[in-house]
Amino acid sequence: MTFIEKQTDPTAPTHWRGNMQADYFYSNGVAGDKLFKYIKNNDGFLATPCKKCNKVLFPPRMYCENCFEEIPEDQWIQVPATGTVRLFTIATINAHGEKMKEPKIMALINIDETDGALLGVINAKEWEKDYTDLKVKAIFKSKEEREGTLKDILYWNIIS
Repeated sequence: MTFIEKQTDPTAPTHWRGNMQADYFYSNGVAGDKLFKYIKNNDGFLATPCKKCNKVLFPPRMYCENCFEEIPEDQWIQVPATGTVRLFTIATINAHGEKMKEPKIMALINIDETDGALLGVINAKEWEKDYTDLKVKAIFKSKEEREGTLKDILYWNIIS
């Protein structure tokens, strides 16, 4: 059976031998595009406040995911590139399954003044420390080096 053929026998094996090409393209959408353009030129983030349910959505969205209220672009707000570590882990193996030369502290960070969060790398080397509830600030690449992606955030520094 080739990749483009449809499997019609429900009792046939449901696995694929060899390599299977799986290209995809994920669009940022209108809200994501606006956020990334903002990150490219500013040291902060954009968020979208929902007037109906009083949530501040980050990453920003065109519609509230809780009540489906449309959020007009003129209501978007700027929020600081700071937050609080919600949870963290020490990564010792990279995405390719190889041991890293030095571990990284990966964290889910609640973004200040919003109801959202973002994954990031904490700039620290104390492997036994509890980073939960610490305040952190995003450190960005220089504006000349930025591409308008989340990779423009180099890491997060502990500020308290």
